[in-house]
Amino acid sequence: MSHVQGIPPELLSYILELACLSETPIQTQIAAILGRVSRLWRETVFSTPAIWTSFYVAKGGDPKNIKAALLRSGGLLVDVHVVDEATKLKSALEQLIALAEQSSRWKSLEVSHPNAPQLLAKAIPLVMPELRSLVVKATFQRVSPELMYFYEALPEHPSTSDVSPAWKNRMYSSLRYLDLWDIEVKPHETEDFLDFLEAHGTLERLALRKIWEADEYAPPRTVELPHLKELRLKGIPSSEILRWISAPSLQTLVVEKNSQLRYWTPVDIKSNYATATNVTLIRFSTAPDALLNVLSAVPLASEIKLVSTDFRSRNSFCTESILIEHRLPLLTSLHIQGITSLPRLKEVVEAYGESLTEVRAHCLDLGLPEESFMEDYSERDEVLGWLKDQEAFKFDVDHSLDAFGGRYRCHEDQVCRKKMFCAGGSCQISV
Repeated sequence: MSHVQGIPPELLSYILELACLSETPIQTQIAAILGRVSRLWRETVFSTPAIWTSFYVAKGGDPKNIKAALLRSGGLLVDVHVVDEATKLKSALEQLIALAEQSSRWKSLEVSHPNAPQLLAKAIPLVMPELRSLVVKATFQRVSPELMYFYEALPEHPSTSDVSPAWKNRMYSSLRYLDLWDIEVKPHETEDFLDFLEAHGTLERLALRKIWEADEYAPPRTVELPHLKELRLKGIPSSEILRWISAPSLQTLVVEKNSQLRYWTPVDIKSNYATATNVTLIRFSTAPDALLNVLSAVPLASEIKLVSTDFRSRNSFCTESILIEHRLPLLTSLHIQGITSLPRLKEVVEAYGESLTEVRAHCLDLGLPEESFMEDYSERDEVLGWLKDQEAFKFDVDHSLDAFGGRYRCHEDQVCRKKMFCAGGSCQISV
């Protein structure tokens, strides 16, 4: 310890700062522990503002300690994390209210909690001029395996809060990243939420995940976000959601269709996502009209990833036909999970000629058991060899996975697949 005492104060301060920052988001708790080592360390830790810039709202947290830590942070911007699911709602509210006294210095806020809707409505300030990142996620209440036998039923997903988040009154002028997960926007709040998005034209990344509980979300207008580069829409219940936002500078687009959405109403979105180059579409293989609608809106796409785990639909094998008929001129990277067969993949590759530099596929007829509908593997093996021998692009193939991440080997579905074929972009059942 005597050697440590001889370290110059500036160097000791820097070492302790690195030690605390490496433990984000609990760096303030680590700082309090290091301050008990010696009087010198305590004075050094307490006099280094950068150490006190990340606050972790946790079970047993004391609002008084939070206020003292805020004073030690000087005038620096701070990060706030509410990710301890064991924290009771009352305790989380008290700690957030204590932090809200310095809300003008909040730089980022992450809330991942079963009571996230209530925390958003009651404790997150309406105005934060320096806030750049806002993540709010409603999680499930976890149950210890040892306690499961004491519950009559597993805890349900937290009920939607009756308190409105007052979207129209919120103003975060520096916001760059917004991620909402299971924070329901009710149909009558749609216009207020669009007003909120329109007021935050500085957004560069936007993720809306399962915030819709119904299909009654026809937008009164389309909001333009001029600086948006990344857009993620997960679990959309209606095609109308794609008309919410127009992003003239968009680069990355991820859209996941709700598994219950079977009937797609085509919408005019040709200019909304026209600049997107990296596109991921999830669960679109069961709705050919939806797939064609979105692919038509991304003419500049160079990277396409099509993900699906539902192979029981009669329309689940139209992806290859649509890719061939609606050719994307700039496509260089293609990843398809759930392609019907390697011969069909070869047709797609040949349709794009030398533009492809990377091809990755999860294929249904690769490695299926002997009772598979594939009686002769010679054609598959021949195509596999052809794809591997191509020098123009990098090729990778694996077996298709089911909804739980395992190999897709349902015998009933294999029999069903044998009766299906694609023609002209629409899947039909052979007679």
